[in-house]
Amino acid sequence: MSQADAMLDTYPADLGRVDKQALTACIEACFDCAQTCTACADACLSEQMVAELTKCIRSNLEPGARCLPGAVGQGKAAGRLRDGHG
Repeated sequence: MSQADAMLDTYPADLGRVDKQALTACIEACFDCAQTCTACADACLSEQMVAELTKCIRSNLEPGARCLPGAVGQGKAAGRLRDGHG
């Protein structure tokens, strides 16, 4: 069982029409994206020619900054869908 599965299993209310498997996959993909992008940016910062890698670093930090809030937001969206607001 993944952490996303465990998190959704502890949700106190019924998820209603939310597809738990799809939501879990989405949350996991967003966290994977954030980790991969952060690791790549970190690797670039370890290089001797950091100044030449600013475009690469920026292109890795931007998606990473969007993926993590995306994963958290999916959990909030599940609650809204369950409550009929989605």
